[in-house]
Amino acid sequence: MSYHQFFLFGYFFLWTVSISGQRYWTAAEGLPTGEVRQIIELPNGQMLVNCEGVFCLSNGRSFDIVPCDQSRSYNLPQYVNSYGQMWQGDSLLWLHDMYRIYLFDVRSRTFVYDIGHRLRDEAVKDFVVGGTVTSGPSDDQLRVIDSLRVRDVTMVTADRQGGTWIGTRTNGIVYQPPQRSKPEILTGEHPLIGIARSAVDSAGRIWRYRGYGLDCEYQGHTTHYDQSNVRMLPHGRITFIEQLTDGRYLLCDSLCLLGYFLPERHEYISLNEKLPALRRYRYFVGACSINEQWTAVYTQNGMFMLDVRADTLAPWPYAKDIERYSSKYNCMLKDRRGRLWIGTQNGLFYISHEGKAIRVGELTNNCIRSLVADAGGEVWAGTSCGISRITPTVVNFSAADGVPAVAMMDRAACLTGDGRLVFAIGGATAVSFRPDELVVDNSPHTVVITGIMVNGQSVCDASPFLLSYRENNLSLQFSTLNYAVPSHDRYRYRLRGHEEMWNLCNDGSGQATAVYTSLSPGHYVFEVQAAVASGEWGPMTELVFVINPPLWLTWWAKMLYVILVFAAGCWLILFYLKRKKAKLERENEDKVNRLFELREEARHQFAESANISPDKITVNAEEEKLVGQMLAAIEAHIDEENYNADLLAHDVAMSRASLYKKLQAMLGITPTDFIRNVRLKRAVLLLADTQLTISEIAVRVGFATPRNFSTQFKKMFGVLPSEYRVPKGKTNK
Repeated sequence: MSYHQFFLFGYFFLWTVSISGQRYWTAAEGLPTGEVRQIIELPNGQMLVNCEGVFCLSNGRSFDIVPCDQSRSYNLPQYVNSYGQMWQGDSLLWLHDMYRIYLFDVRSRTFVYDIGHRLRDEAVKDFVVGGTVTSGPSDDQLRVIDSLRVRDVTMVTADRQGGTWIGTRTNGIVYQPPQRSKPEILTGEHPLIGIARSAVDSAGRIWRYRGYGLDCEYQGHTTHYDQSNVRMLPHGRITFIEQLTDGRYLLCDSLCLLGYFLPERHEYISLNEKLPALRRYRYFVGACSINEQWTAVYTQNGMFMLDVRADTLAPWPYAKDIERYSSKYNCMLKDRRGRLWIGTQNGLFYISHEGKAIRVGELTNNCIRSLVADAGGEVWAGTSCGISRITPTVVNFSAADGVPAVAMMDRAACLTGDGRLVFAIGGATAVSFRPDELVVDNSPHTVVITGIMVNGQSVCDASPFLLSYRENNLSLQFSTLNYAVPSHDRYRYRLRGHEEMWNLCNDGSGQATAVYTSLSPGHYVFEVQAAVASGEWGPMTELVFVINPPLWLTWWAKMLYVILVFAAGCWLILFYLKRKKAKLERENEDKVNRLFELREEARHQFAESANISPDKITVNAEEEKLVGQMLAAIEAHIDEENYNADLLAHDVAMSRASLYKKLQAMLGITPTDFIRNVRLKRAVLLLADTQLTISEIAVRVGFATPRNFSTQFKKMFGVLPSEYRVPKGKTNK
């Protein structure tokens, strides 16, 4: 066998194995044992499997054990040589093996054991004695079993998608998906393989790379171009040719010689000498014409923009965003909408209308080998592990779709005239298909929550359910139970009460998991939806649960805290007011004491001093002003015997009663006493400073008789006026 034949055989064998679409579950893939006796589809799409009395439920990817207490199951009154099942309503599933009866509650997905009191039902009675058994396989199912060459078959059933489930005695479950159109394998010298590996221009010319030259096939004719008939054509192997908008072609060879190719003139114009900056690039992979002026040229170590009018270079404006993932560019496409797609060694990118490079997620493989648009303008990518449709939504195609999970060939994909897409796998192998036949599942499925783990322990998913504040770490498993093409499903989920944005996931396994840790007490609603190739989101599945707060965070505890805080606040306010009142009382007491002291000092000053100074016998400006007014009024009438309290009150614009109260408060005397004291204090000054006689002084200070003057003087000063005056010519010793 030649190397070429061996290479072709290897690819063909790999493709043949990959397109079978079969799935297998054994003990290594999650089954408790390989002995499968019963497989029953539940209303939600899960498959309940009986492995010789050990039960499990499908979760979309594998199987989860369903606990069943054998000791509490119901023993058959006599041995039967069959397995049976019976539905009672849409929530209770009766099962029996050769020895026991089991009752499975579909709503809680648990086994129940109160079988004894249910035996009065006639249908159940008939089931107990073995009257209901599982029917054998149909003719179509037998044909499937024969085609798959499955041995030791114990049972067979079909699911709602039309897939066939085959249970075996020792090798678990074999699943055959429903019949679908499969991609076609192209081998050998098939012309489409060559077209996929070639370049096709806008006029339909097919440019084939023939070693060190080019063949152009157009309307049944082939024209060969090489160094013999094209002036200055590079001597290296041609690596790519890209048509420009002005009719020229940008051509490059394996020696990184880049230039313009003019086929009508059989001429090649090199750019390398004119643009020495081209030497910075290791290997020129391809080019993509952006518009009439600019063409992007991508290489294994970067990308640049070529101005095809001025023959100058410019930086690739999106290099910073793209090359942090990879600087090795593999392919590029300008789609029907004018959007640029860039495939690299580590990611697929598109240039948004806002001028940003956006990385495409959800691909099963990020090494993009080729890009092509189908007849409807949707973008497809060949990767290092199969094929993906990119727009309008990402759909990854796997072995279940008939697409081999192998590396596609670099820049080797095309759209045929009849609407088929062709992806070359190798030099003599390709995959061809019609997009509308490969993408057929456009109805989104309902998502089933297949498992809930709380703090690492599995719990029943009856919604709503209550959790304690310590049970705040949740893991939620969910699936559409799309056994036929699980890789087509995309999920989005969020936890209302914890997050608003949707989380997206799609790993192609048929199952996804949402994990939340350290959730705060509160009311939560888990929402999840699935979409398939159409991009339309299916029905919403919700799971409601409540995490109760700890005792010290319950509503009544919080109410108690509010009451306590309110009471403490009131106590603090009362304490503050009490302290403030005490302080004010102390301050007032101090003021009163000080005022009393000032009063005493003022009265003492008034009583002892012969000079009456208003500021000395008062405690504030108001009193000082009043005393000044009274002194002035008395001075003006001091020699008037009849000047009395009424006249004084009149002169200071007060009533006699008010003046009386004021003087009592200030000096503790009456207005009459104040007038008399002022007269006597003036007399003291006259006695000391003048030689007037006692009689003259008495008249001057308003006393009617010297006798009365002397009497009043002695009452006030303790001596007679004559004794008070120091005789002239004598001094005190």
